[in-house]
Order: sequence, then C-alpha cells, then structure tokens
Amino acid sequence: MLDSRIRGLWDDLMKPVGAALARTGIHPDVITVMGLVLQAGAAVLIVSDRLLAAGVVATLAALSDTLDGAVAKARGDIRSFGALLDSAVDRISDALFFLPLAWLYGVIEPATRSGQHWVAALAMVTMVASFLVSYVKARAEGLGYECNTGIAERAERLILMIVGLLLNLVPLVLSVLAALSIITFFQRLTYVRSQAPPPAVTSSRSRR
Repeated sequence: MLDSRIRGLWDDLMKPVGAALARTGIHPDVITVMGLVLQAGAAVLIVSDRLLAAGVVATLAALSDTLDGAVAKARGDIRSFGALLDSAVDRISDALFFLPLAWLYGVIEPATRSGQHWVAALAMVTMVASFLVSYVKARAEGLGYECNTGIAERAERLILMIVGLLLNLVPLVLSVLAALSIITFFQRLTYVRSQAPPPAVTSSRSRR
C-alpha cells in the first residue's frame, strides 16, 4: 500500500541523496550489500535480546535499502542484475528479522521471554507468509500481470518489524503482521486472477 502510493514521492526525495552518493563513485551493489551487513548486525542484536539497538540498526539497514536504487538511477546504471541482487538481499534481510526472533524465543528463551515459546512458531509463520506475498508479486510480474496491491507490502512489513523491536512489542507485531501478510497474499492472488483472460470456449461445432 505504501509502496504503491508514495513510491514516486520517495523517489523524488532520494534523487539529490542518490546524486550526491553517485559522485563519490560508490557502486549501487555495494550499498545493497552494506544494507545486508547492517541487517545481519541487527540479527545478532536480536539474538542477544537487545531489541532497541536491533531496531536502530534495522532502521539504518532499511534506509540503505532505499539508497541503492537512487544511486543506480543517478549513475544511469539500471541493470537487471542489480534488481535481482536487491530482491535476493531483501528476502535474506527479511529472514534476518524472523529467524533470530524464533531463536530468541524458542531456543534461548531469556527470563524476560519466559513462557513465550509460541512466539518462535509465530515468527516462522510470519516469515513464510511474507515470503509468499513477495513471491506472488514476482511470479505475477514475470507472467506479465500487474501486482502492486495489498495492505502489507514490504514497506509496511519493515515499518511494523522495526516498531516491534524499538517498542519491545514483538509478539503483538508478529501477530498483526502474520494476519496482514496472509490477507495480502490472497488479495494479490485475487487481483492477478481478475486480470487473467477467461478460458477459451471451444464450440461443439469446432470439435467435430
């Protein structure tokens, strides 16, 4: 929803930032990988039960994720591999939210998380649901359909997860995110199905 509605505005805001970074000579793919490294740092902090610090680092990783495209556009270097790398890193970064949370609640279970084993399972369900949301879009666009719809696109998912870390509301946020992701999955399936042409009807005469 946010991806679809404010993408143009956000791109305009990032143009001068992207142009400034492009003048330094940094490559967009380097920024993409830097964002992944930051998210890996957030994952370590999550496992250490330092959720506030993890939220701050995850925010920096999310900002980095918006800069690689801006730099690529400023350099005139829009390549298919860059887009593929960005998408792959996005999925890994998403996993680096959910897997550390599952480990924290299901394996380590510090005293402050006692009796919350179910959050680990919820984190895994949410990860699968969010991956399905992204997969449907990628597959639909690969087949030539438009799929920019849904109430929980990646921007919303990132914001919710970061808020959950910063405010120490992980179980609540995961519950909301799992529900929204499942709804978005079916929204996208329905939206793509509405674009599909009806099946050809073969008349009895043509079958003779």
